[in-house]
Amino acid sequence: MGGFVAEYTVLRWGIAAAFGLAAVLVASRLPVFALGGVAGRAPGPGSIADHESDAAHLLMCLVMLAMLVFPMAAAPDALRGVLTAMLVVYAAVLTERIWAWRNGDCAPARAATIGYHLVAAAAMLWSMSGHGMRMSMDRPHTGTAVLMLLFAALFVLDAVLMFAPGPKSLLRHTIGHAASPVAVIPHVVMDLGTAYMLVAAALN
Repeated sequence: MGGFVAEYTVLRWGIAAAFGLAAVLVASRLPVFALGGVAGRAPGPGSIADHESDAAHLLMCLVMLAMLVFPMAAAPDALRGVLTAMLVVYAAVLTERIWAWRNGDCAPARAATIGYHLVAAAAMLWSMSGHGMRMSMDRPHTGTAVLMLLFAALFVLDAVLMFAPGPKSLLRHTIGHAASPVAVIPHVVMDLGTAYMLVAAALN
């Protein structure tokens, strides 16, 4: 994947810049970075702060930035360890939210927000894992590559649906935030960035 990312310099730095912007927007919603502006305003009507989801989004942005800025130098084992730890934490939070939802203490959308990050982190880990099946030219097995491209297409579709009327995404990720650029842009960047990483892994 590192070779593919390094080869297309303009695309690589464009996506890195988008992740940088997304990280800033998400961080602006976290209390620890709240210095006024967007973070200083009360949530809009019908919206609820979801700091766990925002923190998950920020971590994903930072991991993807590391993969894009240092495609050949970033230690794969370290990144895999970070992603694995994130998966464990997201799974624990998702389990707690599903339990709370079944007890009537949590809206389904709040479980979906963490579920989305769990899927994205799993996709990133998969793209770095070596896929378990290699051909003689050190390329992913054809079936694995096709499956990765299908998952990439689903992330692109989710990004497109953010701009469609009606429900804002397949996973309802932005429910809980006002449908503003501060919520929409990071989600679209995460969708397209995840798709890019999957395509890079499939074609590398």
